[in-house]
Amino acid sequence: MTRNEVSIQILRKVVVDFFLIFGLVACMLTTRYLLQPFQRGFFCGDESLMFPYKGDTVSVLVLRLFGLLLPAVTFLICEWALLRKEKDEEYCLRMRLPAWLRGFYCALVSFCLGYCFVELATDIAKFTIGRPRPHFFDLCKPSVDCNSESWRGRNMRMSFLSGHSSSAAYAMVFLALYLQQRMSWSGTRVLRHVLQFGALMLSWFTALSRVSDYKHHWSDVLAGYALGASVAVITWFWCTDLIQKQRKHSVVSQHEVHLESHQMTLSA
Repeated sequence: MTRNEVSIQILRKVVVDFFLIFGLVACMLTTRYLLQPFQRGFFCGDESLMFPYKGDTVSVLVLRLFGLLLPAVTFLICEWALLRKEKDEEYCLRMRLPAWLRGFYCALVSFCLGYCFVELATDIAKFTIGRPRPHFFDLCKPSVDCNSESWRGRNMRMSFLSGHSSSAAYAMVFLALYLQQRMSWSGTRVLRHVLQFGALMLSWFTALSRVSDYKHHWSDVLAGYALGASVAVITWFWCTDLIQKQRKHSVVSQHEVHLESHQMTLSA
């Protein structure tokens, strides 16, 4: 394959990836800002809707920083450490593309694709079910006009399923699977498991905080966490292509070693 053909193939992949992710983001924005949640009824004596309103322990900004920035930085560090000495460099428009940069791109695009899937699936569930949040009644006290915008707000009817839980579960489970596969150099087994546990605990804490903050019912959090973890596993095993490190030597099978040793014994 000539250098021009390689460049065209790389550019085609980048353009297709860009438009695919752009289309998913457009669907997400359309769902969030143009659709109205289902107006589900409720009972005035429903105690599950009488919890007080609280702020977010894990804000949306913190969720996005940990959910997007942490995996991206990890991908970059691991791919550089694993592939920095590889010599199979490719060129695109006369620009050198080292193996570690291509590996980082493959991991990042696969991660972003799955992240969009989780966000879109979460939004569809929120607007289709329209379940009131646990602090539903707290925003309609007798001193508050129940016809106000805060009472009729879209956000009050989007408890199912938990977006924080699905996003955090996807990001951290994907990161744990990535570390298991790519953080493979010697002396890192214990460190790898500690980092994996830490990532999972970040998502676990985020999910639990949604219950303690009275933003979601426990079933909403469970459904969100299950969705995020499931998409992470599916994306990792069936949608992620990584650049494999070249082996410096071929492995001799145990059978061949056994036969060679046996022949040497007979000759002696």
